Amino acid sequence: MQEYLREQVDWPQAFPAEEYGQRLAKVRSALKTAGLDAIYVTHPANVTYLTGYDMIWNHLRSLTGVLVSADSDATVFFDVRSHTTIVYTTPEIREIVWLDDSSDLDLKVIARELDARGFGKASIGIEKWGYSPHASVVDALEREIQALGARVVDATVLIEDIRLVKSPLEVLHVRKAAAIADKAMVAARDAIRPGITETELEGVIMATMMTAGGGDPGIRTMVASGPRSGTHHSPPTRRQVNPGDLVHIDFCGCYDRYHVNLNRTFSLGEPDSRWTKLIDAAAGCIDAIVAEISTGDPLCKADKIGNAYIDAVGLRKYVWWVGGYSLGIAQPPDWCGRYWMDHEEGTERDFEPGIVVNFENQFDVWENWPGGSGASYVDSMLMTDAGLEVLSTLPRNIIVVGE
Repeated sequence: MQEYLREQVDWPQAFPAEEYGQRLAKVRSALKTAGLDAIYVTHPANVTYLTGYDMIWNHLRSLTGVLVSADSDATVFFDVRSHTTIVYTTPEIREIVWLDDSSDLDLKVIARELDARGFGKASIGIEKWGYSPHASVVDALEREIQALGARVVDATVLIEDIRLVKSPLEVLHVRKAAAIADKAMVAARDAIRPGITETELEGVIMATMMTAGGGDPGIRTMVASGPRSGTHHSPPTRRQVNPGDLVHIDFCGCYDRYHVNLNRTFSLGEPDSRWTKLIDAAAGCIDAIVAEISTGDPLCKADKIGNAYIDAVGLRKYVWWVGGYSLGIAQPPDWCGRYWMDHEEGTERDFEPGIVVNFENQFDVWENWPGGSGASYVDSMLMTDAGLEVLSTLPRNIIVVGE
């Protein structure tokens, strides 16, 4: 370990060592409960969660990972030598095994180290579901470990289940991400004017978040105006915003990889009254969820309340999606957690303090209303001891600008 580099770390770390120690203790406990001797962690968000390691190129062949044992506080990090500086300036990485930057050779390095550390005949968890590495690479890793005589178990959800409930320090990060999101949305609101392009608005959002101490979110920012306002998952284009346009903006505030989703619809000038009535009617959906959800309720109850509300106010014919999912630490190309609220009761988790979710009201209108093709909003909520708390302070109605 190049200690001189570590001694030059002069920027704030996401969490103190004690926080990472508590996370590892939870993983070790979960391993014992699952009957596993160790887990080789490759999911990029889980690697960040356990070590603070943050790297931008989690490509399909990347086997960067961390070995966690059920019976030891020590962890072993595996990475390629091109990441030497990142590794040596990540304080929670204390032992490193270098890979060869070639999947075939890396597989053998990992298997050799497992065997040398007494795991050749052990029960090993691996993460078979994720964006990186590719499933074929994970399958090859499984075969290489099995060749030692070890039992390999799919432990994809073991750490994410732990991550679902945030610690007090993580909650502070979530709140910072929420404040950053609000600040960036206000900056975008103030920047909307005739002739500004969607990509310029994205620049305003990203610059505001970075200046506020945030980072780049796990998904590209969504900006869509006028005839594009009803598009979903659409990146910004060079289209210029015109008077009368609706402008859809959807992104996550991101702080140390913790994400808080926020979406608002703006109108450059007074919108057609039908758009106003639509979103004004929909805006109470979040209030209904907050009023009726308590600790111990299943996540799917929020989905049922939200959709029942939309039906009650007569907006079903315009719905593209009304629902939500869990949020937290994430790496590109996604910011979603594994828990979606439309799961059936009994197959998912219950609300408890420290869980963060978003909830979306997304509407498509194919009736040629002036100004756009759709309108929407998204809010994120934190479950606290006192109940669900909406993390944004911004109104959910269509926000008129340029008057």
